[in-house]
Amino acid sequence: MVELKSFFQSLKRIEKQMKAYELMDDDPEMKMKALENIIKELDLIGDAALEGIKDATDLLKKIGSEDVGKRIEKLTEIN
Repeated sequence: MVELKSFFQSLKRIEKQMKAYELMDDDPEMKMKALENIIKELDLIGDAALEGIKDATDLLKKIGSEDVGKRIEKLTEIN
């Protein structure tokens, strides 16, 4: 499953890079490096999110739609 800790760590690194970018004067090379680091972190977040989606999809496939339908029916009968 998705580890939220890695998301938060990436977001903290992005925040630091954004602050560094804002503090940089007119050094295009350093600004470019900061932007590259931000893009790398966003890419890592995207990869982790896709992995989480795949895991959730696999779990849904294991449950099967018939089983889900039966569970929903049981829940509606209780109320």
